[in-house]
Amino acid sequence: MTQIKSKIKTVSAIFLVLTAILTASTGYSFAYSNINAPTQMPSTAYSVNITNKPGIGSYLTNGTGWTLYTLARDIPSNGTSRCMGGCVRNWPLFYASNLNLPSGLNATSFTVVTRADGGKQLAYYGWPLYYFRNDTKPGDTNGQGFARAWSVCTYPTPFTIITSSTTTPSTSAVTAPEHKSYYK
Repeated sequence: MTQIKSKIKTVSAIFLVLTAILTASTGYSFAYSNINAPTQMPSTAYSVNITNKPGIGSYLTNGTGWTLYTLARDIPSNGTSRCMGGCVRNWPLFYASNLNLPSGLNATSFTVVTRADGGKQLAYYGWPLYYFRNDTKPGDTNGQGFARAWSVCTYPTPFTIITSSTTTPSTSAVTAPEHKSYYK
């Protein structure tokens, strides 16, 4: 039994060291992962990119094409995220410490949010950015309009009001349906 515990500790230590090396060398966070969430892999291109899709228009993705989302209940003026606990399992956080951006995106439009749970998250114009667990491949936008609270992060400015299946640009706050198990 002691040998098993020793081997588990050794494997755990090796995993932590490798994770630290990957995080330090790539600038990507591996803190939140689940079976359907995109794995943040280093990209030789951009850490954030602009994509276009009929019916949605221009929106932000990570460097490998995974859609980035905003939550209408977040508070953009101070970058506060209201997605905690179970919400983060379904809406993993997006974070990249080293921004490599295409023309059209400016580094000053992005900030780093240090969350109440200690995690770091990248924000665009103050809106914290997320992935959606049910997106299964780059370019999926399955979270658009989810619970009338989630929206793809549109470019050049994020939309914050979601009505049925379309979005309307606004900077005002939105009252979204309450999901007590997800939001604080």
